[in-house]
Amino acid sequence: MRKLGQLKIQQMVFMIIAVALFFILAALFFFAIKTANLYQASIESERDKSIGLVIKLASSPEFSYRGISNGVDSDKLMALKKQPEYRDYWGINGISVKKLYPEYPEAECNTGNYPNCTDIILFKKEGDTAQSASSYISLCRKDITGGRAYDKCELALMIIETRENEF
Repeated sequence: MRKLGQLKIQQMVFMIIAVALFFILAALFFFAIKTANLYQASIESERDKSIGLVIKLASSPEFSYRGISNGVDSDKLMALKKQPEYRDYWGINGISVKKLYPEYPEAECNTGNYPNCTDIILFKKEGDTAQSASSYISLCRKDITGGRAYDKCELALMIIETRENEF
């Protein structure tokens, strides 16, 4: 009789241990899935933050073109390109704008070939690893045809490079 009682106690202890191990494994599996989802949500949040920064920069007074939403003044960009003190103003590693349409010869813009170029690189810091984010913008400037001035806007892509440790 005594041995039968001990056997029942041992069975109950083994079942309690098995149930506890099952719940521990289930909890570990749940936390592993939550952590993976948290990492993915973090990456998406960082991407949204970068795109928001691009849009914020495009609408800042240093870049904006009067009266056009998401319009960037290419003349202001060329002027800012010559100002090295703006490199640390925004807290990013680089800003560049690439004209997409209409097509021009593939060349970096300078005072000699502007506006018949494709890439306006405001600045680019070397050495730091960075991630880039981009957004489509209207790249606008004043142009003259037939003695009349008008607003000429072109499709462009604004690219910013952010510091790796910001994300």
